[in-house]
Amino acid sequence: MNSSANRSNVFAKILAITVLLFGLPAQLSAQRSDEKTLEGLRDIELIVKYGEVNGQQTDWQSAALQTLEDRARKRLQEAGIRVLPADESSKAGMAKLVFTVSLNRVNSSAAPVRIETKLYQRVRLWRDSAKELELPTWTMSGAGGPEVTAKMVSDVFDAQVDSFLKYYKQMNATASEAATENAPTSTQLSDTRHAFEGLNSTRLFLSIRRDMFSDARQVLLEKFLQEAAENRLKEAGIKLNRYTNEAEQAGHALLYIWVKLSKPNTHAWAPPIGVESSFSQWVRLVRDPKKQTDAVTWESRDQGEFVKNSSGDLVITDDAVLEVVNKQVDEFIKAFKAANVTPVVPQAKSEPPRQ
Repeated sequence: MNSSANRSNVFAKILAITVLLFGLPAQLSAQRSDEKTLEGLRDIELIVKYGEVNGQQTDWQSAALQTLEDRARKRLQEAGIRVLPADESSKAGMAKLVFTVSLNRVNSSAAPVRIETKLYQRVRLWRDSAKELELPTWTMSGAGGPEVTAKMVSDVFDAQVDSFLKYYKQMNATASEAATENAPTSTQLSDTRHAFEGLNSTRLFLSIRRDMFSDARQVLLEKFLQEAAENRLKEAGIKLNRYTNEAEQAGHALLYIWVKLSKPNTHAWAPPIGVESSFSQWVRLVRDPKKQTDAVTWESRDQGEFVKNSSGDLVITDDAVLEVVNKQVDEFIKAFKAANVTPVVPQAKSEPPRQ
C-alpha cells in the first residue's frame, strides 16, 4: 500500500475546504464526509439548536432558532426536499439535518459564532452488517466574528444552508428516487460504543495544520508525535494496520489526530494548542446499501496553553503538544478497550469430597 498517497487522500477528504479570514466577518468551512451520501435523499427531519452559549444574552436570541429553522425549512423545500412536519419528526429511520449554533462572547480562543452542520443517517458497519448506527455522513462547519450579532449568526447559518444545498443539488441533478425495498425500519439501533466491538487494530494518521508559520521543525514534530502515538497504542495492545488486507479486515478503521497550533498575539479564534481526534470506519447506508463511505464513530478534542520560556516569552513547547496528544490517545484507548473487554466467566466452586 502506498502510505504516502493514502495519507494525502485522507487529509484531502477530511479537510477538503479550509478558508480563514482573520479580523473580518469570516467563514471557516471544513468538509469531512462524503457528499455522495446525499444522493437519493428525499425526506429529512430538520433540527436547529444551541450548543455552547456564554456571555450576556440579548433579546434576539430567544427567537433566533425558530427564525433560522423557518428559513432553512423554506430553502430545503424549494430544493425538493420534504421536511418532516412535527407529528412525523420521530418517524423511525429518517435522516436528520442538525444545525448546532454556538455563541461565544467571553473566550478569545474560540470563534464568536460557530455553527456545525451534520446530516445523520442510518448506516451499517461495512465489517459487521449486524451493527446498525445513526451517524453523521456529511459534515460542515462555519465560523464568524468579530462579534456575536443577529446578522453574523444569520450570515454563517445561511452559508451552511447554501453549502448543504450546493452538494445536494450536485448529487441529485439526475438522481432517481431511493429504493423503497431498503427503506429504514424500526430496528433498534446499536449504541455507538458498539462500533468498537470486534476490533483489535486500526490505522493511525497524525498531522499538524499547515499555515504561514509552518517550518521544517514542524515536520520533525509531526513525525515525533506520530511515533509517540503509535507506541502508546502498541503498548495498549492495539495493532496498527500497515497493509491493504489488514485495513479491509478492520473495516478501514482509522484514528485521525489533527493538531492545530496558534502563534502568540495572532487572532486565530483557536486555542494555542488544539487537538481534534476522530475514529472513522467504512459504513453502508441502510436506505441504499450500494453507497458506502467512511463515517466518524468516535471523536474527541482537547487543548493546551502557552508556556513562558526563560526570557518570559509565550511559546508552544513540544512537551506541551505531546501531553495533549497523549491525553487524546488515552481517551481513544479507553473507549476502544471498554468495548472489547473479554468477560470473565466465573468458575464453579469445587466442593470437598464427602467423607
